[in-house]
Amino acid sequence: MTITIPNHQIESNEPTLIEIDTKLYIECMNRHHKRVLIRNTMHGLTLIEEGDKEVELKGSLFKIGKNQAIFFAQGNYFSNKNSKDYKALTIFFDDAFIVDFVKKYQLKLSGNSKRITVINYKNQESICLLISSISLTHVEHTFKQKELLKLKIELLFLEFYQAYPEKMEHFFRHIIKTSTDRMQYILEENIDIIEKVSDMYQLMRMSPSHFQKQFQKNFHESPKIWLDKQRMRKAKFLLLSTNKSITEIATECDYSTSSWFIVQFKKYCKTTPKEYRVKNQYR
Repeated sequence: MTITIPNHQIESNEPTLIEIDTKLYIECMNRHHKRVLIRNTMHGLTLIEEGDKEVELKGSLFKIGKNQAIFFAQGNYFSNKNSKDYKALTIFFDDAFIVDFVKKYQLKLSGNSKRITVINYKNQESICLLISSISLTHVEHTFKQKELLKLKIELLFLEFYQAYPEKMEHFFRHIIKTSTDRMQYILEENIDIIEKVSDMYQLMRMSPSHFQKQFQKNFHESPKIWLDKQRMRKAKFLLLSTNKSITEIATECDYSTSSWFIVQFKKYCKTTPKEYRVKNQYR
């Protein structure tokens, strides 16, 4: 099972997760001692207060301990394991939060872009004090406390930037670089877990009507047609690169029956899957 964060916590009404506003969440975490698979649909910053965490991402293993931070961009698929004494704060944020932050402080972003970075902040007293203050403040759920939290989180990001400018520039640059085509980036990165249109707007954290409008603007076609085309692209790849049966490919491409898959394939490709394989497999 893959846990999608922070969607899972939001949909489950997890008491550990607090919505500060629509683009900013904070969670106090001390669970998940077993290894779990995770996808993140928002950018995040995890601050380890106690214990340690193991993160495996695309073959690289990160072990993060007390007084270390891990900044991770949206769209990662990784395995995660926490120690039994694990305690941490995780801040989730979207593109707009970083875009506004960069503009507000007129930051000049140069160099490479990096979607994940680990920082040891043990010797940064101002950062440690801010994290302790955020940890105490996040217990309160009043409007004033949420506004205070937002200011403290913004100040925390500024402290990290001042202490570790190169690492933060690389992370911010990745977000700014991908924000212009964010919808395409998220949907294509998560295509293997999208089964229906509702999965798409949930991944984008948009209402159905807003998603439809933005999707049409970006792709000039309906989400349903786009999803069908992605399935067809995958199906054609499997037909030509594997010996899987038509039924197996239909299932892997999220069609309820092989007969419906054949009907849809013929509609888009003007031929049956079998005929397509025979004509093209050895070209």
